[in-house]
Amino acid sequence: MKAFVTGATGFIGRRLVDKLQREGVEVIALARDARARLPDGVRIACGDILQPESLGAAGAGCDRLYHLAALITFDPRRRAELLRVNGAGTANVLAAAQRWNVARTIVVSSACTIGLSYAKENILDEDSPRAPGLIENNPYLESKLAAERAALDAARECHVTIVNPTTVYGPGDWSLNSGTLVVQVARARALPLPPGGSNVVDVDDVVEGIIAAGERGKSGARYILGGENLSFAQIFATVARAVQRRPILLPLPAWMRAPMTLAVRIAGRATGNRFLTPQIVGDLFAFKFYSSACAGRELGWSPRYSFSTSIERAWGFYQREQLV
Repeated sequence: MKAFVTGATGFIGRRLVDKLQREGVEVIALARDARARLPDGVRIACGDILQPESLGAAGAGCDRLYHLAALITFDPRRRAELLRVNGAGTANVLAAAQRWNVARTIVVSSACTIGLSYAKENILDEDSPRAPGLIENNPYLESKLAAERAALDAARECHVTIVNPTTVYGPGDWSLNSGTLVVQVARARALPLPPGGSNVVDVDDVVEGIIAAGERGKSGARYILGGENLSFAQIFATVARAVQRRPILLPLPAWMRAPMTLAVRIAGRATGNRFLTPQIVGDLFAFKFYSSACAGRELGWSPRYSFSTSIERAWGFYQREQLV
C-alpha cells in the first residue's frame, strides 16, 4: 500500500503519517520544503497545492491520497487567502489525484461546516440544515465549504470521501491549536466561563477515522468524527483536573456576547491574532454538539479515548516538549 499525504507536518497529519508507517504503508508527503520535519522513511515530494504544476507525478502509483493541508485562521481580512488555499488548493489536489489514478481520496474538512446551534438538545449530524448567517461571519467555514464542494465535484469522476473532525485534542499539537485552552487553564488564576459547549475528540481517534473512511467510506459522503459533547463548564473542569490547577471560573451571562464581540473585533485588528475574531466569541455562546452515528454505522468507527484521557495525553506531551 502506498499513500500520498498533504498537510503531513500538521497536528493531525503527523499522527496520520506515524500510524500509516506503523501499518507498513509507504508514505509520500507533500511539503514546500525538502527539510520538512517528518519521520524517517517518509519520502518528501516538494510542491505547493497552489501551484498545480509543482505536483507533477509525485503521487503516481498511490492507492490512497489523504488531503489535510489547509490554512487555519478565522481572520475575516484573510478571506481571499483562505478561499485560495482551502478551496482552490483542494481542487488542485483532487485534479492531481484523478490524474494519478489514485483509488481513493480522503478530504479532511471540519465539523464547522455542519453548523452550530443555540440549544444543547440540538445534536447536529451530516444532514442538519445550516443556520443562516454563519458563512458571512466565518471565512474559515466558507473556505472549508469550498473544499467540500470541490470534493463533491471530483466524486462524480473518482472516489472521494470527506471527513469532518470536531475539536481535536491530544499529543502532537506543536502549534497549540486546541492546546491554547489547556495552557490558559494551567496558567490563569481566573477565567471567563462561556455558556456554550463543544464536541471534543482525540487526535488518534480522528486518525483511525480518516483511515477507516479511506477503506470503507462512500464516495461523495461526509462523516463526522467526534467524541463527547460537553459544556464548556465540563471541558474546563476536566482540563483543570489534568493540569492540577483550580482557576476561578466566572460564568458569562448571555448579554455579554455583544460587548465581547466588539472588544474582540478591536483586539483582533490591533494584534492580528488569528483566534481573536467575533466568530470565535459567537461559538463560545453556542453549542457545537454533533453525532458520529453515521461514521459508526458505515465506517465501523468509534472513539476510544475519553476526553479526560485525551487531555492527560496532551498535557504530558506539552510538558515533555516544554511547550508550557
